[in-house]
Amino acid sequence: MVSRSIGKYTKGFTLSLIVVSLFNALLVIAKELDEALKEWMGAATGHHWTTHGVAVIILFIVLGLVFSTRDTGKRLTALTALVSILVVTIISGLIIAGFYFLEIWFE
Repeated sequence: MVSRSIGKYTKGFTLSLIVVSLFNALLVIAKELDEALKEWMGAATGHHWTTHGVAVIILFIVLGLVFSTRDTGKRLTALTALVSILVVTIISGLIIAGFYFLEIWFE
């Protein structure tokens, strides 16, 4: 019999991935709409995409550790974690694609 339970770190980092995936999509849009933010991020590390990546990685690690030490996600199973990751990845992709579609459409 295969165990379907997952550990506290898997739960914590699954929740972190969900939050950070949406954060990533919104940050892409924020940089495109706010030139000052994009310039600041570019100045911080030499390129705005580098700062973007560093911010996403740091937020993922910090939230993952915080969520792992709390009692968050106690009802999260392997299946719900998998489905949640799949759904939030699709939603985040649609947010970014939808934004650029609207940018092109109304340009």
